[in-house]
Amino acid sequence: MNNRIHTITLLFVLVSGSCLWSLNLAKDVPTKAAEKVHNGNALYDKGSYDEAVKEYESAITLAPGWYEPHYELGQTYYEMKRPDDARKQYELALGCDPNCWLCYQGLGNLADDLGDRELALKNYQEAVTLAPDRGQPRYNLAITYVRLQRLDEAISALKDAERVQPEYASPYFLLGEVYYQQKRFYLAADQLFQATKLEKSGPRFDKAKKLIDVQIVVDEKLDANSMGKHMAYCLARAGSISAEEYRKRFPGAETYVDNLAEEEYVLGNFATIAGELSRKKKGDSEFGGLVAIKAAGYLIPFILSSSGERFGKELVEYETKNPGRMEEFRKWASENKISLEPIHPRCEVHWMGQTW
Repeated sequence: MNNRIHTITLLFVLVSGSCLWSLNLAKDVPTKAAEKVHNGNALYDKGSYDEAVKEYESAITLAPGWYEPHYELGQTYYEMKRPDDARKQYELALGCDPNCWLCYQGLGNLADDLGDRELALKNYQEAVTLAPDRGQPRYNLAITYVRLQRLDEAISALKDAERVQPEYASPYFLLGEVYYQQKRFYLAADQLFQATKLEKSGPRFDKAKKLIDVQIVVDEKLDANSMGKHMAYCLARAGSISAEEYRKRFPGAETYVDNLAEEEYVLGNFATIAGELSRKKKGDSEFGGLVAIKAAGYLIPFILSSSGERFGKELVEYETKNPGRMEEFRKWASENKISLEPIHPRCEVHWMGQTW
């Protein structure tokens, strides 16, 4: 039960106290006291906290200088919502073993629960110092940094947790969430993907998978002949979003940027696919206008003309750099009876909580 970790934490008031004598080595612990702690742990795990308290108190009577029953009793009082009693036991445990990092973590939990973030940080940092190879205190430290909106420090603590304990899933989940909230979607996806490799089921897994998996949703009302053409747009968009593809074009990219250049890239790929489909099905010209626009080199003018105010700034810049080009395109479109209305693919791409 020593490895039980709590991730929500609060206030610590130092109370002086010390053990009468020290029992830090298992060989020094009376067998009966160890049995009592074992029994208490089993009762704790069943949720039988009152009974667990009695077992731990018996262990303390048998081995008053042993830190572990004090720590376990503190954990039990924590679950029983008795913070003052929990604090006292953590402090008694530290009096027996000043290197009890779990005790500092418990004190950090109490401080954080009560809203004393600075005291929580102090106790978690003590735990970090005493546990150089454990990720949990660094993870809890990061939670408090997040609550204080000290995100750079939270990120640093989480990366440190991953470094010292790479098999511990929680830092990956939390760092993925931090990056997601910052809209650094590729960094978030990297973390969440690693998290799902370590923790392969449960609510955190389900939430992460929903974010990182690219989903294509097609209008069910489409007939079979039209579905492939509309799906082609979403395949083009999904392909452009994939981390492998996007980072080939933009090495080290932290997030997906759907700007004018990206819209040109997606519609260009879609037009290529639509052109191939139309050649296979003679007379199929649902997206023929877009195919002709790409072939004539007018994709950007088309996007700027059909996107309303979305690319208003880019339209001004384009017209400044390419005087007469927009008018040339509109004249060409009129002569070729090509609509300037935006295309309306009847499908959507969902990824990282966004829809395209």
